[in-house]
Amino acid sequence: MRWEPIKLLRDVPNSNGQLLTKFTSYFGFDRCAWYERPYSFAKLLAGQQSYNAGYEFDTPKFNSRWLDHGELYKVYGTTLLVAVGHNYGPYEDIIKCATDVVRPLGLRTIVYDRAVDWYYPNETVLVVYMTDETFKRYEHKLLSFAPVKALI
Repeated sequence: MRWEPIKLLRDVPNSNGQLLTKFTSYFGFDRCAWYERPYSFAKLLAGQQSYNAGYEFDTPKFNSRWLDHGELYKVYGTTLLVAVGHNYGPYEDIIKCATDVVRPLGLRTIVYDRAVDWYYPNETVLVVYMTDETFKRYEHKLLSFAPVKALI
C-alpha cells in the first residue's frame, strides 16, 4: 500500500473535495491510500505490518456490500487508521452488512448521513471502520462530526 498526501482518490464528476477536506481536517488525517483487500482487515486497521501475512481472508470477498469504493486514512507517524466506504443502498442494508463484518473481528463502525459523503453526496453513505482503540481516541469527534445513522 502506498500512502499519499490527502487528495480525492476518486475524482468522479459528482465528488466534493470540500467534504473530504472537512472530514480529514476534523480528524487530523494527513495521508490516504486506496483500499486493497488484505488477509487481515483487523490487523490492517490496527496498523500492524503483518496484515497481509496468511492464507485466508477475514472479510467477505466482495467489498461493495460493506466497503464500496474503499479508501484508507491515517495520521502520519501513528497507527491511527480508518477504512472508509462510500456505499449505495438503504441504511438498513449497509448497517447489517457492516455489522456482519465487524462483530466477528472486534472492530467498530460508524455510519453517517448521506449528506457528508464526498464520493457522491446525498447518494452514497459514508461508512467508517476502525479498531476499538481508534474509536476511543476519536469518540467525541466521531459522534459530533455529522448526523450518525448507526454506531456498531
